[in-house]
Amino acid sequence: MQASSADAFVDSMGVVTHMTYDNTPYYTNWPKVLTYLQNLGIRHVRDGYFNPNWGAPLTTRHQQLAQSGIRTNYVVPYDPAITSQSIQKLASVNKDMELLEAPNECDVAGNCGASVTTSMANMIAFTPVVRSAGTALNIPVLGPSFAAYETYGTVGNISSLMTHNNLHIYFGGRNPGSAGWGGLDAQGNAYGSIPFWLDQANLDAPGLPSLVSETGYLSFPGNPTPYTIPTDVEESYIPRTYALSFLNGVHRTYVYELLEEVNSPGYGLIDGNMNPRPAYYAIQNLIANLSDPGPSFTPGTLPYAITGGDANVRKLLLQKHDGSFWLLLWSEQSSYDPVNCLYLPVTPQQVTLSLGGTYYTPNIGTFDTTGHLNWSSTRTTNQTVPLTISDQITIVKILPL
Repeated sequence: MQASSADAFVDSMGVVTHMTYDNTPYYTNWPKVLTYLQNLGIRHVRDGYFNPNWGAPLTTRHQQLAQSGIRTNYVVPYDPAITSQSIQKLASVNKDMELLEAPNECDVAGNCGASVTTSMANMIAFTPVVRSAGTALNIPVLGPSFAAYETYGTVGNISSLMTHNNLHIYFGGRNPGSAGWGGLDAQGNAYGSIPFWLDQANLDAPGLPSLVSETGYLSFPGNPTPYTIPTDVEESYIPRTYALSFLNGVHRTYVYELLEEVNSPGYGLIDGNMNPRPAYYAIQNLIANLSDPGPSFTPGTLPYAITGGDANVRKLLLQKHDGSFWLLLWSEQSSYDPVNCLYLPVTPQQVTLSLGGTYYTPNIGTFDTTGHLNWSSTRTTNQTVPLTISDQITIVKILPL
């Protein structure tokens, strides 16, 4: 089986921030926010464009991100006063610009104009400014995101405005590998599933790669409401969202968002009291164990097979520069009913990992509901390893004998 680069998977992870929101801790408690970002290990954030003439503290804070190895995708709002030159100036000042993004969800009235018709016309007329800046800076440009899936099929081919298509995928409290819950598209994928949204992206920009600039879950601990989930369920679903997006060829996925704040209550890897939720720790531990920076390399193949279990078993094979393989396994089951606000039993999957060639498994790590990764030693060089797979990701480290 062909492996992917472990570090490419880590590099596909991003998180949304709102540094310009001056009524939130992003602005009022920036030192702690920066520390949380640094400790998380994430390398990519999605934030809003601002006038480069505003200067400090925003420019200083973005410079701190750059110094920490964190780069920013800037969402450029519809504003005729913004020019390609002003975007380029912001890039030169902030030092962290790696992506530009067309205006956000202009198929919603009020976002880019008073009516949907005006809003969409404004977006089409303005996005070439963003594209021009991206070309001048030699950085990719994300196309416009849309709130309604129908927009992708009605806006026409606008691939000339972007280098990557742009998707907002929310699961309404369902597991990220859901097969969908609505009608089928022309390819037979049901509304709400990741493949369904990728099909829509292929309508307005055929053949271009896609990024998911927003995805995530509403979570209100101790106060469940329909289509929200508890934090321990979020802990399982968020890492799987990253993994499933990567398996589906999505170049980067940004989880919405880092902090729960007044403008987006219920979202956040960190709660309103500035305490990390379990999903924060899950991402942190996933990155810490799989991060493998270094020069580009071509991952190899591993002779292995997984037997047993059912169609819910998912696997992602990764490799590091040192030749070690890291196999992620989980059962893509729903562990929560978001309509009736009830936990659902997860059926463990009894599977067997069989390694060909001269390989063995020295360590196995499994996430728990707090987001911690618990490692155990197999203490064997056996090439056949029985495993119990749940909805929590299990990481199997594989080395040559």
